[in-house]
Amino acid sequence: MAPLSATDHPDFLALLALTTSEDQLPAEVGQALTMPPQGPLNTHGPALCLTAQPRRGTNQSPVGALFASYPDWAVQHPLAQQRPHLTEILSRRALLVYGLAVAPQHRRQGIARALLTETEQRSRAVGYRMITLIHTPDLAPFYQRLGYITAHHIIIAMPGAAMGLTQPRPYMTAVKPLVPSVRVRLLPGAPGPVVSALLPGWDLPAEARFENGRLIT
Repeated sequence: MAPLSATDHPDFLALLALTTSEDQLPAEVGQALTMPPQGPLNTHGPALCLTAQPRRGTNQSPVGALFASYPDWAVQHPLAQQRPHLTEILSRRALLVYGLAVAPQHRRQGIARALLTETEQRSRAVGYRMITLIHTPDLAPFYQRLGYITAHHIIIAMPGAAMGLTQPRPYMTAVKPLVPSVRVRLLPGAPGPVVSALLPGWDLPAEARFENGRLIT
């Protein structure tokens, strides 16, 4: 696994076009590939771009690609727009994998798992607390085996509020804590799994619950 090199841009984009959530990719993917790093995790502009090379053979073009950046919901969600300071905090705490793809002839060789593991290690090392991604239902067992919680509706608990993430069907959201303090819980009355302590120093009390769609702490 290695950061994307300039010579591999066309192959990288071709691989991302294979991802099952292609229409979830940001429109600025191509532009990001031309930008210098903008943070300790990022390799290209605001994004992390990783590739996997074939283990053998003379053709060393990438056979796997991963594109990740700050979550779009950290900017677009109504709660983030009501509380602008949340955008900066969330974008340094959660990473969204927008695209993960492996060339068809190289699948079932552990490449996707290796790309995700590398992403998790890099993210954890610089203080990120959660990885999230979007996927189709047929991939839920794969992500669950890697420790992800998958659902059509995920809730992120905030002080005095809750940020709901609902994907249009058939897509699902998967989340994985990167530190022990972040937990994914099932709360009474909640419409889906609840992520707690994504914001450092703030967790849900044991008696937390949902009533009429509102988080009660």
